[in-house]
Amino acid sequence: MRPPPGQLAMFDAPAPGSAAARSLPSREDALPRAAELARRVSALLGLPVHLRLTDNRATLVSYRRLADGVRLRLHHLFLEAPDSVVRALALYVAGDTAAREVLEAFSHAHHGQVRRERRPGAPLRTRGRCFDLKAVHARLDATYFDGRVHGVEVGWARRPARRTRRTIHLGGYDARLREVRVHPALDRPTVPAFVVDFIVFHALLHADLAAANSVHEAGPEAGQDAGQDLHDAAGRCAAAHTPAFLAREAAFPLREAAWRWLLENLSSLRRG
Repeated sequence: MRPPPGQLAMFDAPAPGSAAARSLPSREDALPRAAELARRVSALLGLPVHLRLTDNRATLVSYRRLADGVRLRLHHLFLEAPDSVVRALALYVAGDTAAREVLEAFSHAHHGQVRRERRPGAPLRTRGRCFDLKAVHARLDATYFDGRVHGVEVGWARRPARRTRRTIHLGGYDARLREVRVHPALDRPTVPAFVVDFIVFHALLHADLAAANSVHEAGPEAGQDAGQDLHDAAGRCAAAHTPAFLAREAAFPLREAAWRWLLENLSSLRRG
């Protein structure tokens, strides 16, 4: 049992009013620039392009083929893309994996527009109202990873502004910072412990495979899921759920029950 596309994923956009949100261009400025960017990519592809701007910190570029063209989701930093990067976008959508390097170089050069980093040395908050993620981490590391992921930090993400969301990103692994953050919507007494365990296990599995294969940031298997999500230059992962990943994920005994609970309670989690 897998989550529907775009519903359960890994990290939320900045809260309205935050420094990251203030970096977004105004609607009046963004709309004509986005329309022009869509026109340029469409001309290169020879297909209609339906473009949506995002401030998604985990996935800077994603696309989905439609019967009438391509649906393209781009981080707003690509509004400033030069011709070489626009060409790379079109090539990436067309299936040219070599274009990834151009997109990653561009996003790396503009990393300040993607996300403010946590203050160096500031520890993640591990103890919540209901769950202690430090204890969860230690138990899962000993049970499933033979101590290999003990150096990864695991903690609660900052609580976003209260609003109803169409999507919610429940947890994720940042390969550059070697840390896992879990959405605070899961820190409540109505959430089964095995669900929190599964979210942390899933993220730690990304960490373990990244360390073992060194492919998680920009390897040949990245972007093979539906939608072709792209890893960002800072190392935050999109969905790299390869057959090897899924085979190891199956070792979690309540995986299907966790997915079922998450899907059944999605509306409540979105409300935070």
